[in-house]
Amino acid sequence: MRKSLKKFKGKKTLDSQQRGSDRMIKLELPVYWQTRKNKITLMSLNWYRNENEHVKNKIKHEYHDLIRLKLLKNKEKIKGKYQVRYRYFYKNSGSDLENVASVIGKFMNDALKELGIIVDDSVKYLVNSQLIVDSCDKKNPRMEIEVEEIE
Repeated sequence: MRKSLKKFKGKKTLDSQQRGSDRMIKLELPVYWQTRKNKITLMSLNWYRNENEHVKNKIKHEYHDLIRLKLLKNKEKIKGKYQVRYRYFYKNSGSDLENVASVIGKFMNDALKELGIIVDDSVKYLVNSQLIVDSCDKKNPRMEIEVEEIE
């Protein structure tokens, strides 16, 4: 396991539940990440646009590892269409919801596909996304995500 993931081992941030015929996966992901030895960065399009490919790929793999770790006990598989709700708890009111949600969403959807939890993240399957700004949380800025199968 990568060194940067050790701090997440003890956190209980996943809840997988089944309601009727709908399947839902809840996941909490950090929006700040250590991108260099002494630098913690907001994962946004601004970072993504300016970062070199090697570092972006490294961070994407670290997010995938984190998601894999959080979903170890998950038994849910989404076999068809699904929707995603992103709830943003920001540290700084100057941050941009869509800039952050686009990077976190891309990393998360790619990881779910890689793990076999979703079939694909194309428009054939991912049919709805909702972005919500929740509130300021300076101690734990994060993105709470609900992935729900729909008919």
